Amino acid sequence: MRRIEASLVGLSLLALAGLPALAQGSIPMDQPTTVGTVDTVCTGIGDDAQHDPRWVAYPVRIEFSNGGAQYLSGAHVELSTSSGKPLAALDCDGSWVLFKLGKGTYKVTATLTGQQGGGTSSATFSPPLKGQKRVVLGFRLQPNK
Repeated sequence: MRRIEASLVGLSLLALAGLPALAQGSIPMDQPTTVGTVDTVCTGIGDDAQHDPRWVAYPVRIEFSNGGAQYLSGAHVELSTSSGKPLAALDCDGSWVLFKLGKGTYKVTATLTGQQGGGTSSATFSPPLKGQKRVVLGFRLQPNK
């Protein structure tokens, strides 16, 4: 019986190892990370981070902002193809998420975490052939009561 249980556990682990991880918790700040099959970075806090020369290699920059064009930080981010196939889900404590993506059309949805009344914002975009595309997700914050 133990041999069968051990075999089943082994098979289960092998099956899980073959699946790409689409979801990841909070990713480290300013450290390139792969979530699922997508190279990503959580950054954007501080002048050094915003001007880091490594970030120009990422063709898509998602920014979190309020109505006054001020950066917001801390969001749960979900990235999918335009047809709805999930590619990555992550939490970022920064105000930017950078993605390396191939040709195509993508959808990003972000929900502010820890912000009163921050809500959710989304956008559909395509990476540029050259340079970096800024995708600004705007949030309307509710005043604290």
